[in-house]
Amino acid sequence: MLLRSYKRLCGVDLGVPIDNVLTMRVSLPEVQYSKTEQCVEFFENLIARVRALPGVNAAGLVSTPPGEGWGGDDVMSALEHGSPNQKGTDMMVRGADPGYFSAIGIPLLSGRVFRADERLQRANVAVISQAAARVFFPHEDPIGRHMRDDFSGQVVEVVGVVGDTRWYPSAPPQPTLYWPIYGNDYSVSTIVLRSTRDATSFALPVEKIVADLNPNLPVSDVMTLRESLHSTNLGYEFNAILVLAFASIALVLAAAGLYGVLAYLATQRTTEIGIRIALGAQRRRLIALILTDGLWPAILGLAVGLAASSAVVRLIASMLYDTQPLNVGIFSAVAGVLLFVAPAACLAPAWRASRIDPLQALRME
Repeated sequence: MLLRSYKRLCGVDLGVPIDNVLTMRVSLPEVQYSKTEQCVEFFENLIARVRALPGVNAAGLVSTPPGEGWGGDDVMSALEHGSPNQKGTDMMVRGADPGYFSAIGIPLLSGRVFRADERLQRANVAVISQAAARVFFPHEDPIGRHMRDDFSGQVVEVVGVVGDTRWYPSAPPQPTLYWPIYGNDYSVSTIVLRSTRDATSFALPVEKIVADLNPNLPVSDVMTLRESLHSTNLGYEFNAILVLAFASIALVLAAAGLYGVLAYLATQRTTEIGIRIALGAQRRRLIALILTDGLWPAILGLAVGLAASSAVVRLIASMLYDTQPLNVGIFSAVAGVLLFVAPAACLAPAWRASRIDPLQALRME
């Protein structure tokens, strides 16, 4: 079940296309870039040169791309609804430049994204996700409405609604708000680059552009969006492989133990088989008798085991993604393996015993 859960997690829809998308994180040291204008100048020069690279379809900046974790949150309220003292709702917060949405592939559902003259005005405009629109402005058009930051008291106008994305692969899409990245004091930004060819080929050219602008700046987390998704899921992969390995060993040991016990019990009845044959019993009926007697304890044990497993398996429910703990297919497969081993364990010694001479069987007594 963990392996099935991991496979489904690897195929999860982040809300954006993940092929041919490269992400790279750039950090600006506060000592060197203490003013917002310095950060703006650097990032604008950087993204302009990245977009000019041959083969780049689109490029943008974001504080945290989809699928890469928390990235920041805030408590916001819809200004047109409720009283000033009403408690707001927690939502994910991202900084983004106007080109980010097309670069990552987040669809614009209504309104618009940021304009160039709004890049430094964090307190004026915001773009929200579809989930946020449903939470804060149900059954109404959110464009032109206002939201308030419950901590700072800043008010923003909603200018656009975009599609939902997942901040973490196993988590459902959360309400998200996007500020203009330049005016939000983001000294660490992620370049998002989309191309029609292999996006990893742009890693070195982008690193050279960063080095030209400032040779001392670190560039980290250079990976495609697909690689980022796989990296995020490494913990699930480890759990799945580890538990699957132990489960496989346990199944093999159970099958071997079942075979050994039933084979021993059937062998102990060799004398009984010899006597029955001497009295005229048919070999075929003898084999069927031993199979039936051997299968009863196996079936009883399997019933007890299935009942216990159905109760214990709920303990790993929190580790599963889009997978029910009580999976009929998996339970049936394990039961099928054991039900195959049980008659095989009885059949071999029963067949051998039915072939021996009755006098030889009696002498063994």
